[in-house]
Amino acid sequence: MNPDVWLFHLLNNFVGTVPLIDWLTRAIVNDYAVPTAMSLAAVALWFAGATPEERTNNQRAVVFIALALLFCNALIKDLSTVYFRPRPFATETVKLLFYRPSVSSFPSIPIEVAFCFAAGAWYASPRLGTWLGVLGALYALARVYAGVHFPSDVIAGALIGVGMVYVVVRLDFIFVPLADLTIGVARRLQFA
Repeated sequence: MNPDVWLFHLLNNFVGTVPLIDWLTRAIVNDYAVPTAMSLAAVALWFAGATPEERTNNQRAVVFIALALLFCNALIKDLSTVYFRPRPFATETVKLLFYRPSVSSFPSIPIEVAFCFAAGAWYASPRLGTWLGVLGALYALARVYAGVHFPSDVIAGALIGVGMVYVVVRLDFIFVPLADLTIGVARRLQFA
């Protein structure tokens, strides 16, 4: 058996055995809880900072998150026109705890988003980035446990999210001036 499918079944077969875990998984796996928490963390990061330099660095991190999300979603949109992977519930016997999404399972878009937030936040605040990374990992595990992704889908989504933030940060000669321009406009409009 394919190791990806084997690991999926290993996790998904526990559905229904511990009601508390199923309840927590339903709370985490939905399309709103984790992305909303991460968005609120980015808003808090935008306004955080004891010094002007720290605040500017935090705001750059938020702009980097937005840019990485933009580039990741463009990449995944292009990838989905070339490759479509059916969801686990379409090809396997699954104990489903979630609705049946119709988009490609590979790579996981929600996990890509979560890890863009975590890696971008880590750029400014390693502590916040670590917390968001743990939340992203729980989100990934919940999506496999709930029957909507294979393990390789969430791993690929995490790698794409972190990788795109890394690319944006490494291309700082392009993106720092763009971030500073965005921050300057936001400050003139009283948004920063």
